[in-house]
Amino acid sequence: MMGAVAARQRAPVYVVLALLLAAGCTTTTIALGDPDRSPATKADMKNYVQDSYACVRASQQEIHIGQLPSSRQRAAQRLYDSCMTARGYDVQHR
Repeated sequence: MMGAVAARQRAPVYVVLALLLAAGCTTTTIALGDPDRSPATKADMKNYVQDSYACVRASQQEIHIGQLPSSRQRAAQRLYDSCMTARGYDVQHR
């Protein structure tokens, strides 16, 4: 009898733990680098749109529940900036 009561008392705890675990495995949104935050220039700008698009895609950061979106946005922006710099652009920080 005592074992059945204890099991019923623990059941809500297991449900809450399962929900937290499931929530931690899902993503809520994606942070991307913003080209307008870091304008980039170089002598030959003919491929700027393609390069910028490729760097935005490369900067993609998933934001999971429990993570700070602002920290992921900063990380995405740094990835975008470094990608554009690697492609020969002079990145200006605003």
